[in-house]
Amino acid sequence: MFTPNRDKSTDPSRPALQRLKWVVVGGALCWSVLVGRLVQVQGINHAEYAARAEQQHLRPIELKAKRGSILDRRGDELALDIQTASFYADPAVVDQPDEVAGHFAAFSKDPEASTNLQRQLRGSKRFVYLARQLSEDKAGQARQQHFRGVYEFSETKRYCPSGALAAQLIGYTNIDNQGNEGMEMACDELLGGIKGAAVSYVDAKGAQIPGMQEEHKTPQDGYSIRLTIDGVYQDILEDELNQALVNCEGENGLGIIISPKTGEILAMANAPLYDRANPGAVPAWMRRNRIVTDPFEPGSTFKAITAAALLDENAVDPDERVFCENGRFTLSNGDVVRDSHPLGWLTFRQVIGQSSNIGTMKMARRLHRKKFYEYLRNFGFGSRTGIDLPSESAGLLRNAAQWSDRSLETIAMGQEVSVTALQLAMAVGAIANGGTLMAPHLVKEVIGPDGQVVRQFEPQPIRRVISPEAAAKMREILAGVVTEGTGKRAQVEGVTVAGKTGTAQRVAPGGKGYAMGQYVVSFIGFLPVEDPQLLCLVVVDNPKHDKWGASISAPAFRRVMERILCLSDGVLARHSPADSVRADTLQAVMPDLRGMTRKVARFQAGLRGLEIKFEGEGEVVVGQLPPVDSSGKEIGEIVCQLGEEIQPDSSGELSAATQRQMLMLQNMPKKTQLASVQ
Repeated sequence: MFTPNRDKSTDPSRPALQRLKWVVVGGALCWSVLVGRLVQVQGINHAEYAARAEQQHLRPIELKAKRGSILDRRGDELALDIQTASFYADPAVVDQPDEVAGHFAAFSKDPEASTNLQRQLRGSKRFVYLARQLSEDKAGQARQQHFRGVYEFSETKRYCPSGALAAQLIGYTNIDNQGNEGMEMACDELLGGIKGAAVSYVDAKGAQIPGMQEEHKTPQDGYSIRLTIDGVYQDILEDELNQALVNCEGENGLGIIISPKTGEILAMANAPLYDRANPGAVPAWMRRNRIVTDPFEPGSTFKAITAAALLDENAVDPDERVFCENGRFTLSNGDVVRDSHPLGWLTFRQVIGQSSNIGTMKMARRLHRKKFYEYLRNFGFGSRTGIDLPSESAGLLRNAAQWSDRSLETIAMGQEVSVTALQLAMAVGAIANGGTLMAPHLVKEVIGPDGQVVRQFEPQPIRRVISPEAAAKMREILAGVVTEGTGKRAQVEGVTVAGKTGTAQRVAPGGKGYAMGQYVVSFIGFLPVEDPQLLCLVVVDNPKHDKWGASISAPAFRRVMERILCLSDGVLARHSPADSVRADTLQAVMPDLRGMTRKVARFQAGLRGLEIKFEGEGEVVVGQLPPVDSSGKEIGEIVCQLGEEIQPDSSGELSAATQRQMLMLQNMPKKTQLASVQ
């Protein structure tokens, strides 16, 4: 059979075979690459790619420690953490940015909140805060609408059950619960604890997978601190200090109560107060604890220190007479020194009692300037006390070598020297306790997260500054100031009081000269003279009326002491009936219970020995009978009206502070522990 020869170049199946060949070769090459890649990913670089995958599905989470509480000496909470709700969004997941922004802007006070949130939700960041630290009521409103990409988490917030009480002393925390002022800042490391860490698994959209969380480091809760402050004393001091400012239209005021024997700070008040929940609403000077940060010229209260130095040096006898030049004395350089009113021959105790500038200057010349400077330094002036508070000032006391020809005389009467209220209180406290300067302290003990006391602080003597004999003579002289001198309005019936008034010219802005017609008025005193238990300093800055320490600060001191002495656990309770202190000589003081919870109101009434009855339903006292102005009258029983819905008072009957506290208590979650009252 004949088979014809075929031309391979014209074979129609050849191109198809060639294409098939290249497909097979290409497929083999692709398969080889794929296999190689699989070997690389699953074998050679398996660990690296596994780590990358894990990172894409894990999100680190910071576990915050619970911040420790701040307690007063009675164990009542002055600052504590409470749980709040916060909301955030992942802009990559959010599909309704305008609606989300509009919904959560309603919980902000910023008028531009909606616009700002819209811009952030359209940005490239994967985390945007929508609202932080909402109360339970507002959190409930926020949960009423559900949005994709919006998440909620629990966050702690600092809460102060007593409102603005001791605001400058306690300080405040920022939005991240870190201390910014006062004890919150000074003890931030102790209170704050140690943060923990965890990781959470997320899906492809970045949302957390419930139940998929691993903890790597357990947070350690912070320590609590119990202060030496007595919350009841603090409240009384602040109340009377504010009342003094209202009466004389003063700019601001300072007050401090200490135990002269131990150096414990029992109350430390600055007026006016401020809302710690909104510290940015007030200027910086109102947030400072001016007791330790702002020095001032003490004026005639400093004469107590000068007199103590003279007595300790035996340079003067209390009954020695000196001529006070009928109120006008010309120094060798031509400067004229005046007394507030003409005075002739006085004994040294009368010089201090009548607060004679001329008599004090004449006696002070018996001290060598270097020796006088040493006494002032030993009393603690010109150096910080070392108290656990930020930004303490050392005041101003120039070295004796820098004094002018008249410095000794002017310093002796409280000019040309500046002191803090704390320095002055501790110095006079040395006179009260028998001559020993004590270190001031605010922290009584440190309490661990388990409730166990881990450290206690004991009284710390610094040095002896004058002899016990000189201190006894000085206490007698200062008692005469109150019974016969300028401090008569500080007398407390049934109690022996010692003290000294002061009226100093206010230093002009910039520190050059004095401001015309402006004064800093003060009174510092202690009681009972026989066995001093309490020392109190009251300072009022730039009063518009009655510009004398005797007429402003001394009465405020008296009212503070009278109210404290009425307490069932006050100074009177620690003295026997044979002592000169008698509780039945004092009239009951009607407490203002409005704005307090039922438990706290009962506690406050009980401290004053008063019966209390509650009417109505609710958690906060909204009214009381007899009214607050019933002090001094016979009080049988206080009837308190309870309520839930508290409206701002428009009658002017309630103080602004009381209204703020009442409204704050109403807005707090019902299950929150407001106070720990035994």
